[in-house]
Amino acid sequence: MFRGRFFKIAHGTILVLLIFFLGGQIPYLMKPLSKGLSIVILPLLLGGFLYYLLRPLVRFLATNIKSKSLAIIITILIVMLFFTIVIYFGGSIISDEIQKLINYISLNYDDARENIQKLIKLGGGHLNFLNQFKIQDRAISFMQKLLGEVSNYNFMGVFSSLTNIGTITILIPFVVFYLLKDDERISRFILSFFKGEKKAQAKQILEEIDQVLAVYISSQLIVAFILGLLMFIGYLIIGLPNALALSLIAMIGSLIPVLGLMIAFIPTVLIAITNSWLMVIKLIIVLIITQQLEGNLIRPLVQGDRLNIHPLIVLFLVLISVLLFGILGALFAVPAYAVMRVIIRHAVNLQIE
Repeated sequence: MFRGRFFKIAHGTILVLLIFFLGGQIPYLMKPLSKGLSIVILPLLLGGFLYYLLRPLVRFLATNIKSKSLAIIITILIVMLFFTIVIYFGGSIISDEIQKLINYISLNYDDARENIQKLIKLGGGHLNFLNQFKIQDRAISFMQKLLGEVSNYNFMGVFSSLTNIGTITILIPFVVFYLLKDDERISRFILSFFKGEKKAQAKQILEEIDQVLAVYISSQLIVAFILGLLMFIGYLIIGLPNALALSLIAMIGSLIPVLGLMIAFIPTVLIAITNSWLMVIKLIIVLIITQQLEGNLIRPLVQGDRLNIHPLIVLFLVLISVLLFGILGALFAVPAYAVMRVIIRHAVNLQIE
């Protein structure tokens, strides 16, 4: 009864989890091990992300230059130049906009409370229960605290808590370079472990995984950029204050599927409330239009139906990943799930055959 394949896999899984659990009880063993793994895993994850982002440009240049290594070097130099220009010319503008956003919320605290109170009075007594929960005070104080922490937060500390930021900064360009240079060699090395029919099946799996990751990473960035641009135009049309900062927050937030954009809209709604309820209505219209364009036009055109992951699955994946692995987990949750789905689907098909 307990000799079936399922019980063998379950038995092995329980043993592996037990080893991890017991190992976690030995700090002097797990601390250096986790530190060492983070030095390897984090540059590989970020390097893989940049690999799929830069690969189309490298392949385009390689066809014209006839030298892949030179094409990679030129691509990396172009990217470094781009970020240098953005930081040099746009860094101070973005910083000023974020600071203006924080100051605006702080200065218009009373206006927000007054507008929320007006809404409660318009409810004809049906919304009086909101006063008991002090929702307006809690919402505004939450946003002030959140924006204050973001403005003073050391984002480098996220990486420093995992490993030294200098090590990661040095490793990532090397990881990207060698992934771009030796991607075909890495693929051949993986396939060398398989023979006959299994080799053909493994090649098909690798090609499908490669396509899924390429589609997801490139489409997510394109959709985020277009969505941020649409938000910026919409905010300017309705006259929403701090349009640039709010659209940048929406752009960055949309990189994390579903949950990121929902969180990014919180300061936008709060800014609209401090202005007027007419502004809130205008904002809702802008959000509905942009979301409809994103869901029904932009994402289908850019991404197609090659991923086809239900939004509810995405939501739970992101929530669980945030709880377990933080922001980086949320960023890589969906592509990790897509890769696992490809592997499991092929494994199931092999079992059926």
